[in-house]
Formats: sequence, structure tokens, C-alpha cells
Amino acid sequence: MTIKKFDAEIGKVLHLMINSIYTNKDIFLRELISNASDACEKKRHQVLQDVEQEGNYSFCIEISIDKRHNTITIQDNGIGMSASELDKNLGTIAHSGTKIFMDNLNLQGDSTKNSQIGQFGVGFYSAFMVAESVEVISKKSPSEAAHIWQSNGHSEYEITPLPETSAYDINSSGTKIVLHIKPECSEYLEEYKIRHIVKIYSDNITFPVYLLKANGEKEQINTAEAIWLRPKSEISTEQYDEFYKLICHMPGSPWSYLHFTCEGKNSFTALLYIPGNRPYDLFNPERATRAKLYVHKVFITDSAAILPAYLRFVRGIVDSEDLPLNISRETLQNNHLISQMRRNIVKRILKSLKDIAANDKEKYKAFWQNFGEVMKEGLCEGALEEKEELLEVCRFKSTKSGNDLISLDEYISNMQDGQNEIYFFSCEADSSFSKSPQLEGFLKRRIEVILLSDQVDDFWVNVIHQYKNNLVKSVNTASADPGSTKSDDSSHTQGAANEDLKGKNAAIIAFCKKVLSTKVKDVIISNKLTESPACITVPDGSMSTKMEKMLIEQRQLTTHSAKILELNPNHTLVRFIGANCDKEEHVKEAETILNIIFSSALLTEGQTLHDPFAYVQNVNEMLSKLIA
Repeated sequence: MTIKKFDAEIGKVLHLMINSIYTNKDIFLRELISNASDACEKKRHQVLQDVEQEGNYSFCIEISIDKRHNTITIQDNGIGMSASELDKNLGTIAHSGTKIFMDNLNLQGDSTKNSQIGQFGVGFYSAFMVAESVEVISKKSPSEAAHIWQSNGHSEYEITPLPETSAYDINSSGTKIVLHIKPECSEYLEEYKIRHIVKIYSDNITFPVYLLKANGEKEQINTAEAIWLRPKSEISTEQYDEFYKLICHMPGSPWSYLHFTCEGKNSFTALLYIPGNRPYDLFNPERATRAKLYVHKVFITDSAAILPAYLRFVRGIVDSEDLPLNISRETLQNNHLISQMRRNIVKRILKSLKDIAANDKEKYKAFWQNFGEVMKEGLCEGALEEKEELLEVCRFKSTKSGNDLISLDEYISNMQDGQNEIYFFSCEADSSFSKSPQLEGFLKRRIEVILLSDQVDDFWVNVIHQYKNNLVKSVNTASADPGSTKSDDSSHTQGAANEDLKGKNAAIIAFCKKVLSTKVKDVIISNKLTESPACITVPDGSMSTKMEKMLIEQRQLTTHSAKILELNPNHTLVRFIGANCDKEEHVKEAETILNIIFSSALLTEGQTLHDPFAYVQNVNEMLSKLIA
């Protein structure tokens, strides 16, 4: 006998699970039937691949009611579980890391279960909504012993070998779940109630679901028809939504769904859903996709990579007519039919997103807030064929968009005369852009700048350099010049940073380079500053200061690189330096002001000062002179 305790956090999750997540108790039967269906799918796939197991297998799910003992039993003849699998799968909430699950509980609901049998997921524990206790009897194969898992859903569970005299014996393999129904849930002991729930939630299960009646008769209570193979005209929105809950194990309705058939050399049918909320595992480091691959209605795998990682939030089914039933997972990865399916499916999804974005901006905004950061991961993949199509569906905040999101095509249509660059600004938070010296000249000239604050943005901008013949350029670089376009602000008279202006300021540039020495890569006169005395920029093609900071925090870099110091020649402090850098009586004061300007520019960019004590000393020195 093995008696184990749920840890404290799992106990809390079970309490929340039973009392909070599901408002409709009927859901428990949907979840348990879904688990049984997955077990049959896994067993059928195993049989197809193992010649020794070939035989007359007839997979089904049976439900029986015992009013005398107040029990409901759900039994399948699928894959079954060993004692260790019972412990692993039913003693842990869906292998999900309980704390992570609890953090996402209020949004995600039951999104953890995937098609791999044995991983019951959170849905299994919905049984405790209607049951005082639950017994799970399971057998892996005819040659192995059956074991029984028992729990009341509070603090502990027990796993024991099934006694030979037990009434719960399983002849070959499979799983039997016995629910001891609570007195207040006695309505579930009625046959009509079971029929009603199965018809609503589990009618599309591909295996027959039988109700064992009191008189010994066996009645099939589902149609066992694959919904994805039915004509779209015969499927209602409610049926699509219910199948979404069944296949995706997520609450509510999907944000959108895509149902289509591709015919030709590679024929397949797909029913794909975009969830209304983020799945809890959206940012799992494995970046695993969750679309299930079927061949002639036979489940094969949910790890066939028929979707790229940046579409891993998409759930659903792809059913092929051309792949062999006994195809292995290793062969799948290199199968050209899978590659063709993947390209076709991705194009369909991107086109659907583009259409929705064009017709309903508010709806698309909700999608982008959930999945935009993940979508942009696709822009970082070097061999991606659909980069331009992906860029078309990307949305961004900008210096002119307010609370709205804009597309790159909308940005291009808003360009100034003579502008051929798409400017972007990499910042910690898009709410702080108005305070950045980098944007002063762009804001003054009313040049729109895209605001990028997600971590993934620092990567894809190093891969995407052009969009529809327009250069993609960072304002954080020294070569970004807002003066290269015609301004629609006729009152602005600041000249361009041309050779003449640079020549007039040659003395100050030479002085700054001498004082700052190895601290800077270069000193230039800026054409982007209007209010601030200076800013820090990087050369074209160099790593952004934001990305550099991130890599240093992750200890992938050890130090900051030398940056370019851009000076505003019209600022009072810069003019003072220029007027006194060659005067012996004021040169020390000019050096102090320059060091303060340089350190302040570094701090504005979120950089760490090499010598913060010297900076404080310089500031104190200048403040002392002000009040002297």
C-alpha cells in the first residue's frame, strides 16, 4: 500500500479547481470522456505500429450507473497506466508546476492537458465537483497487474495493487474511473442526464460512447462522427465552440477558428482554433506546438511540427489523407508532405488574421495583446519564407497611435515627404518614449516612430532590414537623421548636421574626444536633439543599448561597449564647453560639465556608470558653484 499526500499548493489548486474554475458541473463528464478517448487513440496508434498486437480491436467508452451504491463508472479499453504512471499523472497537476498554474488560474482554466495519454491534466480533477471520492483502476497490458488509485480530493491519495477478488477487475488493458457521487449531485445518477451531457459535449468523440442500462442493454449515446470532416454548412457556432472546449481544454469561446480542406497531391482537412486567452504554457522554453495530427481519423501525434513555434498558441486538428498510418515520429520530421502541409496551413492562418485585422480592428487588437509577442518570434527565424506576410499582420504602438495599434502599411502611408525609412525606437516601456532625447527631433518634425518594448523586438530588428522597399532603421543609431525628410513644421529652423556645421564645431568635438578618451567610440554633432544637450547612440549594425543591457543581466556579456556621444550644438551647456574648452581658466569647469553631460546621457539610456562616485562629485561641485 502506498499512501501519499498532495503537497500544500496542490491541495489549494484542487480546492480552487473544484469550487471556482468550472461553473457548470456537467463539465466533469466531458473531461473524463475526453481522457478515455485519448487513451483509446493512443492504444490504437500503438496497435497500428506493432504487428504483434494486430487483432480485432474494437475501442469504446462505457458509462454505467449504480444508484444502489451512488456511483458512476467511466471505462475505456485504451492504453491504461502502470502504478508509477498513476502516481506521476494523478499525484501532480498536469506536470505543470503548481505555482505557475495558480498564477494563471484565473485566466487559463483547464488548458494544460495535451493528447499524450496519462497526462490527465487539470480536467480530471473536475470529477471532485460531483464526487465525494474517486477510484481509478488501470492496467497497462494483459500481462501486467492492475492498480487502484483512490482519493477524496483533499489531502492524500492511495495506490494499491488491485485485489484478485475485486469487482473492479479489468481483463486486458484500459482504465476504469469510479465516482462516488455526492448526495446533492444525485441528478447525475439519472440516465437522461448522462445522455444529455454526452450529446452536448461529447457527441463528436470518434469512439462510440455506450450507456450500460439497468436492464443490461448497451446503448450508444454519441454519433462518433469527426466534426472536422463534416461540411461547414452543417456545423453551428455552438458546435464549433463545444468542440473547441473538448479538444483544447480551455474555457469560454475561441477568438477565431479556421476550418478548411486542401485537395490535390497532398490532401488534408484542418480545424484550427485561436484561443480567446493565453494558454498557460505559452512561454514554455520548449515552445512546443499543440496541433494534433490525424491520418484517416486516427490520432498520430501532437508533436509533428505542422505549425511553426511562433503559432504554438493555435490548437486543433489536421487530418491527412496521404500520410501512412504507421509513420513514426522520426520520419515525420523529415517528411515532405508535412513540410507542404505546414506551408499551406501557415499561409491560411496568416491570411485569416489579415482579413480579420482589416475588418475588425478592435477584435484584432485583443488578439495582438495576447499573442503579438509570440508572433514576432517568427521574424527572428532565419529561413522563414513568410516573413513579409507575417510583417503584414504585425501591429505596433507608435508616437502618433495613442492607445491604438498600427500596421507597417499604415505607417508607410503616414510617411513625410522624402522619408524612405521606417523608424523605430527600442525602449523599456512605450509609456516613457516622450522623455527620451533620442526622439526629440522626430517629435519636433512630426515624424512617426514605432515603439518597441518587448524583449523579442531587440532580436527581430537585427534580421528584418527592409519592408516593401523601405529601410527599417533604429533612431538609437547615430545615422538616424530626422532632418533628411521635409518637415511639415515650417517654424522649425535648426539646420542639418552638414559638413559646414561639423567644421564649426571641430574644436568642441576634439575636446570631447580628448576628455572622454576610451569612454566613447566617437563624438558627433547631432541633428536629432532639440532640448537635451546630448544622447548616447550606437553605430549602424551594432547591438542596441537595451539588448546589451539584457545580455549583461543574463551574464552573456561582461561589460558595456563604448558608445557614440551625440551633442546638441545649440544647447547652453554645449555652447559653454565650446566657448571655454581652450581657455585655461575655464577648461577644468568645461571638463566637469562634459563629464556630467556624458554620465547623464548614459543614465538616460539605462546604462551603468563606470564611476558613479565621480559623477556625484562633479554634480556636487557644480551645485556648490551655483550657490557660492
